[in-house]
Amino acid sequence: MMSGSRASAETEVLHPMMAMAMKAERVESDFMPCRCGQIRRRDKKRTVKIGEMKLQLCRVRHAIVADGRAHRLPDLSFRLLDLLASRAPAPVSFAEIEQFVWNAQVTRETIKQRVTMLRESLTQAGINGTTIEAVRNHGYRTLLTTTAIETGRRDPIRSKVAAVVALVLGLMAAVSLSLALRSAPATGPAILAVAATPPPPGVDPAAWDSLRRGMVRALSKFEGLQVVDHLPASGTPPSYLVRAAIEPSAQGQGVSIELVEGGTGAVLFAEQYRYIPTDTDRAVLHFANNIHPQLASLSANGAAMPDEARLRYAEAFRLWRLGDLQSLNGARERLHALASGPEPTLLARSLLARVQSDLVLRHGAPGALARQAELQLRPLIATHPGVGDLRYSLSRSLLAQGKRQEALDQLRIAQRTMPFLSRDIIAIEGRTQSQIGGSEIRNEVARGPAI
Repeated sequence: MMSGSRASAETEVLHPMMAMAMKAERVESDFMPCRCGQIRRRDKKRTVKIGEMKLQLCRVRHAIVADGRAHRLPDLSFRLLDLLASRAPAPVSFAEIEQFVWNAQVTRETIKQRVTMLRESLTQAGINGTTIEAVRNHGYRTLLTTTAIETGRRDPIRSKVAAVVALVLGLMAAVSLSLALRSAPATGPAILAVAATPPPPGVDPAAWDSLRRGMVRALSKFEGLQVVDHLPASGTPPSYLVRAAIEPSAQGQGVSIELVEGGTGAVLFAEQYRYIPTDTDRAVLHFANNIHPQLASLSANGAAMPDEARLRYAEAFRLWRLGDLQSLNGARERLHALASGPEPTLLARSLLARVQSDLVLRHGAPGALARQAELQLRPLIATHPGVGDLRYSLSRSLLAQGKRQEALDQLRIAQRTMPFLSRDIIAIEGRTQSQIGGSEIRNEVARGPAI
């Protein structure tokens, strides 16, 4: 059995809060005319030239745009393509791919599987997948070359109309979301529905249904959510929808899972996994891990955050996930501003303490930072004992101080509402039983959630 940090492609780590920018974008289908560039900043788009063909990368929707049609990619595939294209034609090492795409230690097989999925996605978009090349004993490269150019010219009147319509729709979505959040305490918890499309012929319905039931169990542990295993019978859509479907892939059957905002239909997060009927937990826990921060920021614990503050929190969370010294310091600066504001939220204060602890764990900052984080968290936990995010942050501060058993105790409590932490617990327990030195323990847990 692999440890939590040496898992397969279904245990990948990515950056779910980056998808917040997609909230006002209604996704009609996987293949649509691109509407990304008209009201976005110019650096949101990059154009990749393949001979005479032009391929655009839309960072707003995580899509590739070829011949005027957009093909949305899984988040990890898009990050991999973005990285390789930015370095083309130079090779990118396995270590750099791990850091940029996963921010975690993964196996070479995991990277290989992700490259295969990316090649398949490019082929489906009419692009030769062999443009992604393996560099023996080093990593990968692409033959694609990038140039920073503006979006192609369009009819100016249609462009202006499209921009105005998109802007109005975005404002309407933001206002409706804000009103929904403000009314959440009075109307009860947000409703999240889990739905799965019927399996294709040849797929055992019972095995497929186990993934849906596992997703319901995992998400039911989240705070501030009422999870149902079906779409509501009435015409009122749920607050959120998790939908799963089996799709063909180069490796056989694949699972596509999306988190959708019920009111607007915006896809907040999407990923694809290999379908393994006997092991659906990996896909479930990975997906739960990546949507948890976003749902938490929109739940009762994050509802006090205005839209601007929520976006700043999302950016700080993304920087924390990157984990390098510069990113952690940037996250700390942003969170200090949020935590010292007129209405600091639990999530901002919790993440600030976690960032301080990780500066000690990952980069050898003075241990006083971790002790300070613990002192900040203890009173919050006394007031809000059931908030798992606070417990998780406390476990990081305890680990940074070498208090491994206390950290495990806090992780076990946090796991009640953050089920994906089970692999962190297993990894630390396994290291403890093997009697590996404390410094190696610190290196093992410094990478963050193992899922």
